[in-house]
Amino acid sequence: MPKGSKRKTSKDVGLPGTASTNAGSRLEGRTSAKCQQVCDELLQDAAPVPPSPVTITPEGGGSSREMQQEDWEDAADGALRRKLSNSSISSTGSSAVESEDDLLSDNESKSKGIITLEHLVDTGEVSKPVFVNLIGLYLTSGNFKAAGEGTILKKFSENEMQCFEKLRDDALLPFVPGYHGVVEKDGESFLHMTDLLENFDLPNVMDCKMGVRTYLEEELVRARERPKPREDLYKKMVEVDSEGPTPQEHSQQGVTKPRYMQWRETMSSTNTLGFRIEGIKKCDGTCRTDFKKTRWKQDVIQVFKDFVGGDVNIMARSSYRLTEIRQALKTSEFFKRHEVIGSSLLFIHDHTGNAQVWIIDFGKTTALPVGQMLNHDIPWQEGNREDGYLWGLENLIQTLEGQCSFLCSFP
Repeated sequence: MPKGSKRKTSKDVGLPGTASTNAGSRLEGRTSAKCQQVCDELLQDAAPVPPSPVTITPEGGGSSREMQQEDWEDAADGALRRKLSNSSISSTGSSAVESEDDLLSDNESKSKGIITLEHLVDTGEVSKPVFVNLIGLYLTSGNFKAAGEGTILKKFSENEMQCFEKLRDDALLPFVPGYHGVVEKDGESFLHMTDLLENFDLPNVMDCKMGVRTYLEEELVRARERPKPREDLYKKMVEVDSEGPTPQEHSQQGVTKPRYMQWRETMSSTNTLGFRIEGIKKCDGTCRTDFKKTRWKQDVIQVFKDFVGGDVNIMARSSYRLTEIRQALKTSEFFKRHEVIGSSLLFIHDHTGNAQVWIIDFGKTTALPVGQMLNHDIPWQEGNREDGYLWGLENLIQTLEGQCSFLCSFP
């Protein structure tokens, strides 16, 4: 990472420009305190806000497929490249079209893949393996390279580059990956970004996609232009829910792309809570992406409990961080003037108790016409471009706060 650009975590000194200053150190100094006292302190500014009702035309899950050996890129000894099965993860961390692999034909999708956490060595440039957060990225040859000093190179995306440039002077800056400009390597352009896992020891990572839809309105419009029934989408729908297709779709064994896009969201908590869990990678190497039908709060709570290993302090730190993000979003000019689609919150923690949450993935975040702004917490109706991001965040905060209070009620 360039000198002077390395960011400290809230565990060190708190995040600049936020209410979290010294929050991490306060918590560390009170590990012997009662659990209830810890939770009360961390969550005192995070009062639950009733969620707005949402009426959406949603999407849904895709079909899973395992990584094939031939998809692996060559890496140095000890390198690990684990690709997530295709579980409707979208453009998390990339500029690729949301869940494009679900929507492409079988032949088109063979070159695509979704990966979660990459442990790679860029031979000759770094002296040790670098953990790189790559949840939800579409893997094509040369998409990512290790850059050394706690940074990575990510294949250039004009849209994402513009977002990072706008975020330089925005309230969200402390909550997004560090951006160090565009660099050229091997004849290609890359975004030079901070490796968010740099300050963690054997991290556990979870990707949580925000909003009530994960496709742009223009994608739906384009899909309607050629509403041809597709057998591949029918098979993917049946694999997730055999009762999903209508009698007519069963008869023709085909589903149109618009129908599939709208159906897909209804299968997950994107529809019921305004967010959904995309994937989890634990430090022991285990990966989970089987969340396509995780729809209800109790199911989400169980996933979170498993992710943090029942550690209430990690859950409380994560909840506190979310309240900081909420406050920043409400004051962010960038957020007001952009449709945020396919963006995720990245949860990270390790065995030392270090925990963080970051806003990632701006490949499909789109600027609004001049003069237009979004609320981000009202129902989406086609044409209003509302994304439901804040509604989902409120539900996520309430879910963690409630579980933290519940766990703290036990001696």
